[in-house]
Amino acid sequence: MKPICSFALVLFLIAFLSHYSTANAQTKSFSEINSYTTEVDRFIKLNKKHRIFGDVANENSDDAIWKEFKTQKTFDNAACYQSAFVYSRNGKVIASNFMFTSPSGDWAHFINYYFRQDGSLAKIEAQLNTFYGDLSVIRHRYYDAKGGLIKSTRKFLDLQTKKPKKPGDFMDNEIPLYKTVAELPFHKLL
Repeated sequence: MKPICSFALVLFLIAFLSHYSTANAQTKSFSEINSYTTEVDRFIKLNKKHRIFGDVANENSDDAIWKEFKTQKTFDNAACYQSAFVYSRNGKVIASNFMFTSPSGDWAHFINYYFRQDGSLAKIEAQLNTFYGDLSVIRHRYYDAKGGLIKSTRKFLDLQTKKPKKPGDFMDNEIPLYKTVAELPFHKLL
């Protein structure tokens, strides 16, 4: 019986160390991603220079037609239900802040994509504000360099009070997934 118990103990230790090693690596990865996105946010705040893109297709069209706007004023005068501000550092896109909305204004989805220097997606921060259920849905998603989801969080808040709220029945809006800068819908314009 002793060899079986010893063998079982060895298997347990291997499994424990493997799990601990994986959890430790993920913690390091989250920490690195959060550190990087904090750095990107600081860069954006200090360097307000960005490029503006908007979908100028008719609201009834299923096909997006993305256009770059040279000034904030020309963008403000356009009717875009999808738009993005794109931030670059050293010629590389590091962030793209999207806003999606409906013609009625019943909901707005703000989605920030953070890209690594190699163009791979590091993190998504999204906030859906909707009058359907009077909710704000806050989501954070972390990605490895190959585009694999490594962690996802979601919380529901009352749209007015910002206090936690059960979601109940509400109309969700999916987050478009752009795993690389090359997958952005207006990539050819960059």
